[in-house]
Amino acid sequence: MFQFLLGVDSSREKWALAIKDALSERLDSNCLVALSKLGKRYQVAIASETSNKAMILEAISDSVIKTLAYFCKYEYLRSNLTLPLDELNYNILLHALVQFDRASEEDVLKNCIQICDGMALDGIYRFRLGVLKERWREIATLTKENALYLADLETFYELIKFLFSSIDAQIENVILSKNNGEYVISEEHSHKTIFSSLDVNEIIYKLIDCAPLSIAVNKSFENENTIELITKIFGMRQSKANFS
Repeated sequence: MFQFLLGVDSSREKWALAIKDALSERLDSNCLVALSKLGKRYQVAIASETSNKAMILEAISDSVIKTLAYFCKYEYLRSNLTLPLDELNYNILLHALVQFDRASEEDVLKNCIQICDGMALDGIYRFRLGVLKERWREIATLTKENALYLADLETFYELIKFLFSSIDAQIENVILSKNNGEYVISEEHSHKTIFSSLDVNEIIYKLIDCAPLSIAVNKSFENENTIELITKIFGMRQSKANFS
């Protein structure tokens, strides 16, 4: 039997959830993936037959790298980037900056950390990411130095579009809709739900994270202000067709 544990402190529950969800989706039903809380820490446990070890380790490595690349950068910038922007625009910029240059940062992470049983993700953030933290410090400093320009909405959206143009797409085509009061992002062809929220702003942030190649809007979405904002940020095709 092959077993693997990784943990994170309770203040970073989302890190553990993201890894657990990614592994549950990627690994087959013969692999057990469980999330539990032990004291002040969350643990993700993976168990399977030894014959699956190589495949599982590869999946764990991919999930850990992608999770750390996102959440560590998000936490660092959130803590070190203060700007005179309203909450919506601040979060739009924050998510765009987090996604900017993610591919190269994931490569750096692969060289910074070793995937091993019992690894502590918060420890990696504190002690192993000096190279990346220096890069993120430069991003925060440069952004703060240009804060006055960002108060101009036209300049702000030009920056967002520039950042977004460099973000690798995580999914090809999505549909926005509204169902039972929740705003929903779903994959266009399979109609699989990618994300849903009662807060329409969370939909904007998730779209930046996913960086789809195209966005279609179901007429049920019924939020003209958000559709206008999506057009400003993404400049992608918009459709009001009634998708079945």
